[in-house]
Amino acid sequence: MKARGSSIRRNREESGCGLTEFAQRIGISASYLSRIERNQASPSPAIVRRIAVELRKERDAREAIREITESEDEGSDDDPDG
Repeated sequence: MKARGSSIRRNREESGCGLTEFAQRIGISASYLSRIERNQASPSPAIVRRIAVELRKERDAREAIREITESEDEGSDDDPDG
């Protein structure tokens, strides 16, 4: 169980999302999220699920941005509007 909080923190930080913003997104207080990340609180299964869903969204968004950026690098520099 101890690794859960560390894993949540690491994934949240890798997503670039701050503690307060992430807590708001999942509907809990920043202080409660902080306690979860420090393994001082055990979240309910519902909260664990909300955390997982939000982390998945962040991961998917980062992957989409990476794909878009890579395809732009491979494409032409011509402006289709101009």
